Amino acid sequence: MFRKLLLTLPLLFLPGMALAEMGSKIDRDRVNREVEAMQRDGRWERAIAEGRANKQAFETLRQAQNHMRQPTTEYTVSEPARRRARH
Repeated sequence: MFRKLLLTLPLLFLPGMALAEMGSKIDRDRVNREVEAMQRDGRWERAIAEGRANKQAFETLRQAQNHMRQPTTEYTVSEPARRRARH
């Protein structure tokens, strides 16, 4: 009985998996239509230009922060002075 249940249980999930695969094609078609609409009305180019401007502003900010940092302090070690021998 338990063995039959284990064999039939995966069959219950197959229809759900098939619908999930069909849904991904529907989503892909919807995204393709939206991209084509954006390319037709100019939103695509504006979005790309905005992304480039954001990237450039981020890089400028990052470089400014790097220049504002204090230089690291370096310590050097020298040999200690020799003590004079007492006579």
